Amino acid sequence: MKKLLLTLFLLMFYCIPQSGFAWGADGHQTVGAIADHLIAGSKAGVRVKSLLGDMTLEKVAVWGDCVKGIAPEKDFAYTSTGRYPECAAFETASGIAAMADYVRRNNTNCNPAFDEENCHKQYHYADVALQHDHYKTGYIGTSDHDVVNAIRAAVLVLQGQPQPAPFQFKNQQEALMLLTHYVGDIHQPLHVGSVFLDADGHIVNPDEGHYDRGSNTVGGNALQCPCGNLHSLWDDIPQAFKRGRMNDVLTKKAAVISVISAPINQLPVVWANDAINDARKLFAGTQFSKSTPNQRGNNWSIGLPLEYEKTMANMKEDELIRAGAHLAQVLKAIWPD
Repeated sequence: MKKLLLTLFLLMFYCIPQSGFAWGADGHQTVGAIADHLIAGSKAGVRVKSLLGDMTLEKVAVWGDCVKGIAPEKDFAYTSTGRYPECAAFETASGIAAMADYVRRNNTNCNPAFDEENCHKQYHYADVALQHDHYKTGYIGTSDHDVVNAIRAAVLVLQGQPQPAPFQFKNQQEALMLLTHYVGDIHQPLHVGSVFLDADGHIVNPDEGHYDRGSNTVGGNALQCPCGNLHSLWDDIPQAFKRGRMNDVLTKKAAVISVISAPINQLPVVWANDAINDARKLFAGTQFSKSTPNQRGNNWSIGLPLEYEKTMANMKEDELIRAGAHLAQVLKAIWPD
């Protein structure tokens, strides 16, 4: 326990203010930048350029989070002007109109339950219990509109095929911006793997027996640590990687990653399986308190083992590299040379 408390104390100095975006803007833009370089000179690179014009995958990688500034309860007004510098390029009259239009189409089309987020926000994640070593639609925390199926829908649009309900992606440009973002999301382990806890902080399997909705830690968002919550801690990337300072190094590493041999519609399942296994690793050695109910549900405190910062740094680097390589792979599969 002393070791756990020491690590929590050290993490207080490790914490950096978060934007609230998955991976943060720096992480998503790193993934896009890696893919930009890996598809340069290919048919996929030419097609991406034709869809994005003066923009790049690096720049549009944050669009999927920028649209969260649209508030349906305020007549779909944009409420984040000037708050996130990475969203400034989309904060024109036409850009805000495009974001509002997207949110209108993807707000309640999935018929969200009373305690669920707007549909387009649900496209970013799944919450698969760590007792499973693979993703399967039907497990608690998955749906026909989770991040795996969102990637599949975006790919279909880019292939010129019909997209499945409930997704309503307007055109190939919108689908490309979202695909770029979702591939980043699915490589953040807590966007796919989640721990489920009872009131005493014991791990439970939600797919066995009666499912208690209050046991879901929501991808670590309900696990409190000195930085706020575990999910936000994992969303951030190492300081050395911020502002693209390590993009060239990461791109070189991504260029030598072996291409996964799988049908294009199975690639997001393979990535989700890896994310679940990564999530199991990041929970190794952790401890949980009894739950504390609040207005949003239950919260638990989490104790982290020694050298957790090193574990995070190493895993995050690997995940960013794989995300960039896999984004390039799927784009080349959509538009092969």
